[in-house]
Amino acid sequence: MEPPASIITQRLELRLLAQADAAALRGFRGDADAVRYLSHQPLTAGQTDLLLADLLSRAERSTAEWFHFGWAVVLRSTGVVVGDGRTWNTAEPPLPGSLPARCASLGYLLHPDYHGKGYGREAAGALVRWLFTERGTHTVYAGVYEPNTASRRLLEGLGFARDHYFTASQDTHGKALASWRYRLDRTAWTLAGSD
Repeated sequence: MEPPASIITQRLELRLLAQADAAALRGFRGDADAVRYLSHQPLTAGQTDLLLADLLSRAERSTAEWFHFGWAVVLRSTGVVVGDGRTWNTAEPPLPGSLPARCASLGYLLHPDYHGKGYGREAAGALVRWLFTERGTHTVYAGVYEPNTASRRLLEGLGFARDHYFTASQDTHGKALASWRYRLDRTAWTLAGSD
């Protein structure tokens, strides 16, 4: 399968992660503030390198139907990688995942130095558009820990609605926080004006 092309927005370029992004990923994947509401604790440099290698392998094995892509979020004005995103419908391409083929999940992370500037919304909105228009996705899901009000507002601003609540005791990632699964159906996204 041909790798996805970069996604260009007003201020950002979203491109597939590359080995050259290792240092940037270490900068925010190892930052306690950046990963406070992610499913993992701050990562060491070695753990981040393993994560990157895994994401690169998953992207390489992706097919038209079953995919798992990591994206670098790059400021167009400076070329600095300020975060990363993920779009996937399986953990192990080309094998089917737990989601139907026409559904997908969305994840995103920005270095705390770039919070509050609208970059997260711009990046997440671009990835949602890509999932719907380039991948033919029918529904996009995103999970958010309940205390992460900034991410919840971001998703709601893109048209996502709360889909399922998980209690703190149901958290399988060791954070012991309640969370929401959000969903956005393509029909709702289209009716809302295709952010």
